[in-house]
Amino acid sequence: MPDWPGPVMGIVGGVLAVSGLALGTLAATGQVSVANPDLFGWVAIVGALLFAAGLIYGAVRQIRVRRVLPPERYRGPAVILLLALALVAATAIQVPFAGDVGALIFGEGEMSTLGAVVLLTSTQAALLVVAWLFVFRPNALAGLQGPLRPGAGAALRAGLLWGVVAWLGSTLLLAAVVLLLQAVGIDTEPQTAELAVANLDPWIVVPAVVILAPIAEEIFFRGVVFNAWLREGGRRWAFIGSSLLFAAIHLSLASLLPIFALGLALAWVYDRTRNLLAPMAMHAVVNGVSVAFVLLAPVDPTRLPV
Repeated sequence: MPDWPGPVMGIVGGVLAVSGLALGTLAATGQVSVANPDLFGWVAIVGALLFAAGLIYGAVRQIRVRRVLPPERYRGPAVILLLALALVAATAIQVPFAGDVGALIFGEGEMSTLGAVVLLTSTQAALLVVAWLFVFRPNALAGLQGPLRPGAGAALRAGLLWGVVAWLGSTLLLAAVVLLLQAVGIDTEPQTAELAVANLDPWIVVPAVVILAPIAEEIFFRGVVFNAWLREGGRRWAFIGSSLLFAAIHLSLASLLPIFALGLALAWVYDRTRNLLAPMAMHAVVNGVSVAFVLLAPVDPTRLPV
């Protein structure tokens, strides 16, 4: 497979998608006058599809190129490419529910139950699908052991215990960051995920945030990213790189440092136990305690690590 089609499709698709969205916004606000403003929407859709096709082409090509490497190496696509593909897929899933997202962020109207479910689960579902299709199915991490093996009980107990410690540490760090930002005049508005936890039906929030998110994010960031960079770049890069990507997807200025620190702690627990059950349990405790405080007490969600 030649190398050039993937980057070409990605660049052209990205330009079309951004241009279509920008021109569509200008047309909607009356700054650009056209006979058929819906055309810009179709340009954006075609661009997004072409961009996704470029990412998929690049991922498949990298699997084919790297399959000749020895089993102890990472033989899958670049993890940043995989994360980009998951985020593009999640965004595509959320597009039909843009009205629900607007209702959550701006408080105009009510979110549908389906919209709430999609908003809270699309990214995690995309991470799982991408990890399975491009890493686990082609055996790109040969020899990686699953969580259900001897020692799983001890790993689970360790995760639960360290989860309490991690919640206390990340909460104190987040509170310090929020106070520092406010001292220099920077507002800490709640992000979409924080608004969802505070405002959506707990029967949707708890399974999505306390169960699905820890499973999906630990499989991707510790199971895939940490192990891929451990094999290719060493322990330091595995710890720092996986934690940086983990923090970046939360899209919150205030939470960036606390979530990065939490990512380091999750990586440390995983590296110590070599069982994904440990960081999954630890992550679930952190999210679960934060969700419980938001649901049961008048706590500002921007001051809790979710």
